[in-house]
Amino acid sequence: MNYLAIDIGGTFIKYAVITESAEIKSKGKKPTDIEHLDVVLDTLEEIWHENEDSNPAGVAISMAGVLDVDRGYAYHGGGVRCIHDLEIVKILEERLKVPVTIENDAKAAALAEVWKGNLSDVRNGIVIVIGTAIGGAVIIDHKVLRGKNLMAGEFSYITLGEPGKPSWDDTWGLTGGAPGLIRMTAAKLGVDADTLDGVAVFDLVNGGNEDARAALHEYTDLLAQQIMNLQVIINPERFVIGGGISCQPVLFEELSKSVQLITDTFLGHVPAPDIMPCRFFNDSNLIGALYAHLTRRGIS
Repeated sequence: MNYLAIDIGGTFIKYAVITESAEIKSKGKKPTDIEHLDVVLDTLEEIWHENEDSNPAGVAISMAGVLDVDRGYAYHGGGVRCIHDLEIVKILEERLKVPVTIENDAKAAALAEVWKGNLSDVRNGIVIVIGTAIGGAVIIDHKVLRGKNLMAGEFSYITLGEPGKPSWDDTWGLTGGAPGLIRMTAAKLGVDADTLDGVAVFDLVNGGNEDARAALHEYTDLLAQQIMNLQVIINPERFVIGGGISCQPVLFEELSKSVQLITDTFLGHVPAPDIMPCRFFNDSNLIGALYAHLTRRGIS
């Protein structure tokens, strides 16, 4: 049986026809209009009609923001600013005439790992998704921990600044996302951050640029610090890291050094975490959204 999985991102709406065993049969993407809700809804309906010949049994949506997944309600859509206080599942089911479910994008990535990926063989894990900010999820007994206010795993809001002086600029989301690495690298190189992107940063690192490598190590020191904080709070069996930069082996080389420094400092009192990349990379949100759909519909 086929399903249509859709990931509503801040730049693109990605979609794929996927079987219930997670085989991707086709996929594509369309630009996201983050300001106009009617355009977003029309684009979702257009994607449905373009893939209707594959006879999808339902639509599984991944999106940013704080969501009540049981109700099908979006309190806000993160970077897709036009989505807020919206009965999105009800609206789409009326338009498409098939079952629709929603899942937070980072939690969808985590569910992909639980279902078919690098958390499938553990009960408790933590997923950190490095994108524009820091997405995440806490998995307990193979299930996503959501929390009283649906905020569990929203690691971007972890504060790093001076006590008594809260600032958005001092959150892990702004300093620890991929743009944070770009800014650190630009500072080391003495160039404008606008002249770099993630690809350019890793081209420099992999090409042997010492300043870029030093910036990456500063970045992994920050990442390791938060991983170790989560290690002593949750003590999961495994951490998995996703997002575009997770496909770079050098990231894990430097992260291993940063973690080792912390564990050495505490003389073995804090055990070293098991850290792996996510298995599905850019398809994880789509696959995880499908798993959430199948689970919620009682199919898996």
